[in-house]
Amino acid sequence: MPVALVKDGVLDGTAAFSQNYFQIRSAGSWLLGFGFQGGSIKTTDELIRRSPRAPDAHLRFANVSLGAGYGYNFVFGHHAQWLLHLSFLPTFVVYKHNRLTVRSADDRIQGKDSQEKKDHGMCFNMIFNERASLVYYFTPKYFAGASFIMSNSIFDNDKVTINQNKWLARAIIGMRL
Repeated sequence: MPVALVKDGVLDGTAAFSQNYFQIRSAGSWLLGFGFQGGSIKTTDELIRRSPRAPDAHLRFANVSLGAGYGYNFVFGHHAQWLLHLSFLPTFVVYKHNRLTVRSADDRIQGKDSQEKKDHGMCFNMIFNERASLVYYFTPKYFAGASFIMSNSIFDNDKVTINQNKWLARAIIGMRL
C-alpha cells in the first residue's frame, strides 16, 4: 500500500480525489493547465411537437484554453486522519469556434432560413476550475470522504454570450486493497 506520497514535497491530487494514496504531510503546488472544451446543444423535434412556438436553435461551441493555478493538500488531526484539498485553476480561452443558429417558430412556418451568428478566432475569455475534497481516514486502509468539482465558463462579446456552469459532487466510503 502506498503511504505518504507527497512526491518531493509537491501536492499529490490522487490522495484527495481517488484515494490511491494516504498522504501524511501537507503540501501545495503550482498547477499548469491545458484544456479543450466542445459541445453541441440543439432543439429536438420532440420539443417542437410538444411546444409548436419553440424556436429551432442549435449552439455549437469549441475552445482551447491555457492556465495556471495553485492546489494545496492540508493534512491535519491526530495521526494525519484528515485531508483537505483545495485547488483553483483559472484558464484563458486562447481560441474559440462558436456558432449559434436560430429560427423562430414563425420563420419555420413561413419556410424562412435560420439566422446564424458566428464567433471564431483568438479571444481572452475565462474558464474557472475549482476543486475541493475532504477525506477522513479511519486507518490508512479505510476512509470516507466528499469531493466537489466545479467549472465556470464565461464567453462574452457582441456576437455570442455563453455562461456555462458544470459541477460534480460525490460522497464515498471505501477500502483500499
